[in-house]
Amino acid sequence: MRMLINKAWLETRARFLAAAAVLTILGISTVVRAPATMAGWEAFHVGERMSYALYIWLSLSHGFLQFLWVVSAVILGLGGLLRERAMGTSGFTLALPVRRSTQVAARAIVGAAEAVALGFIPGVLVVALSPLVGLSYPLSQALLFGALLVSAGLVFYALGFALSHLLHGEYAPPGVALALIAGFYVVTKFPGLEHLNIFDAMDGKQVLIGHTFYLGGAYPVAAIAASLICALLFVLISAWRMETAEF
Repeated sequence: MRMLINKAWLETRARFLAAAAVLTILGISTVVRAPATMAGWEAFHVGERMSYALYIWLSLSHGFLQFLWVVSAVILGLGGLLRERAMGTSGFTLALPVRRSTQVAARAIVGAAEAVALGFIPGVLVVALSPLVGLSYPLSQALLFGALLVSAGLVFYALGFALSHLLHGEYAPPGVALALIAGFYVVTKFPGLEHLNIFDAMDGKQVLIGHTFYLGGAYPVAAIAASLICALLFVLISAWRMETAEF
């Protein structure tokens, strides 16, 4: 398993590091833009004050971070035996003395761990850099929002992971995955289907404490549980597909 995990890391590290760089830039730019953005908002909304917590929530959890993280998670899920077969390198992997399902599990573990790590980068940077612009943000809140993002959103990583084991081609899996996610987002806006909106669970919108834009003791447990169960099912489907596929 250690060798398989190392192999999966070597295959995905370029994508992970590229995504980490993008999210690092997002975290830094969020802090740098804060004073001007908050002042501009207050000038437009005369008599109202924009809290730093509101600015961070709109910029990250409810804004760019959610979108960029979902795209990064889908991309991290790509690869696997079908891609290796297309590249002519599947012979080595298939010759390893382990079940194909074990190979799938190793890739799923590494990719999920990378996706989780990406979800915390911008928030931690905000905590560390905010004093440079005379502001502060609680580390506990950054960690809570990061945990919500990744726990409720891992289903999107698993979707990209599953499609990479079901569809052939370099661009079909990410294209189909992102199209399905976009379609699902639109569907959750229809009347009566709001309870399916996992995106509101990812940003904590449903459990924010009043107008503080902080998280407290309430969490969307049902939505997180449903997301994690669906993610596990996607991984199991991937393992079954590889066990039954002919190479």
